[in-house]
Amino acid sequence: MGDHAHHDHSLDVARKALTIALVLNFSMFALELWQGIISGSTSLIADSMDFLSDSFSYIITLYVLEKTLRVRAHASLIKAGLMLLLAAGALGQGIFNLINNETPDYWTMGWVATLALIINIYSAYLLYSSRTRDSNMESVWLCSRNDAIANAAIIIAALFVYLTNALWPDLIVALIITWLGGSSALRIISHAKKELANDK
Repeated sequence: MGDHAHHDHSLDVARKALTIALVLNFSMFALELWQGIISGSTSLIADSMDFLSDSFSYIITLYVLEKTLRVRAHASLIKAGLMLLLAAGALGQGIFNLINNETPDYWTMGWVATLALIINIYSAYLLYSSRTRDSNMESVWLCSRNDAIANAAIIIAALFVYLTNALWPDLIVALIITWLGGSSALRIISHAKKELANDK
């Protein structure tokens, strides 16, 4: 009885954290994409795609939260594939800006990234206690953690864009975001494959 109550409580905690994080992340996706397009910032657009990816991840995770381990593991593989796709998109946007030599607006980069950093730190905090439940919860926690790192990097990039009036700081951060997303996706795939192997 006690174990069942604890199980239900852990599910409730995870569900509440996911719901709050979903609302915050989708709101930030819309804001960052809008401001990224206006300012011409590759790193902001790349980060907005991370917020969109996270939002889809939260929806999928909420849906499979009480499903079998096999179903949850397959959901993790889908989310990892989405993360790889968005990482490739961020890289493509960076190459486009490099070809067109577009220097982003450092002020917009700075304030949007600061707001995003606060949102991601809070999301990571909410999800921290549930991160070890399975590959699904690990994936959403990793996404929030990665985004917080990316936001801090964008703030630094905004400073260097201001100092140098050059494109390269923004491009470097876009590459960092790409690497974070890709490496985390591979980690999630590895975890999910282990879960599937153990569930036979």
